[in-house]
Amino acid sequence: MTECSQSLLTAILDYRLLLDKGYPVTATIKLVGDRYRLNRDERLILFRGVLDAETSQLINTKLLTALPPESDLGVDGYNVLFTLINYKRGHPLFIGTDGLLRDAGGAHGRFEREADFGFAAELLAEHLARLKLSQVSVYLDSPVSHSGLHRELLSDICSRRGLSVTVETVQNADLPLQVFPGSAIASSDSTVALKFQSRVFDLARHILETAYDAQFIDIGRNVRLLQTPQNMVTLS
Repeated sequence: MTECSQSLLTAILDYRLLLDKGYPVTATIKLVGDRYRLNRDERLILFRGVLDAETSQLINTKLLTALPPESDLGVDGYNVLFTLINYKRGHPLFIGTDGLLRDAGGAHGRFEREADFGFAAELLAEHLARLKLSQVSVYLDSPVSHSGLHRELLSDICSRRGLSVTVETVQNADLPLQVFPGSAIASSDSTVALKFQSRVFDLARHILETAYDAQFIDIGRNVRLLQTPQNMVTLS
């Protein structure tokens, strides 16, 4: 996905304006989605990719474009792995208004094939090795099917590469990440990014741009362009 339709661009701006005025998310998505006849993926782009201006700015100021060598990184395991898998499957990916890479639809909470997990885990380990980090802590949500097996597989893959990586299954990966004591965390979850007091590194985006020269629609950039005086569009 490298471009938006004009109707989606206009819907994004209208949706953002209403969010900034305090309108509720669910009702606003229905209002704007119905008006512009958005399909399921387009509505998911609104829901997952467009945050109000204040929240977007708060998260954006925490983002790192690169990790310093010898950093300690906490990784939202399934968040990163599912993003890699959804790219492989051809699902739409985009950069949200907060600067983080997200997907519309695709795999969330399940792996259709265990080969998918193997692909994503190998790709993750390869790029963790290239980053030359001091310590990596990966947290996997235990309610996801086969999370225990995934912990063992990812640990083995990282161990074969000589990486200092700890993989843990936890009830909710958000909780240890929000209080992670290291240099940065890797997650595109806006709740985690907001609550974490230090820096956020978009590991999935880094991997895909490095490995595949991937390019993504930047929703935030489109919003800024549309909000220039000559392009202002409002809901009437």
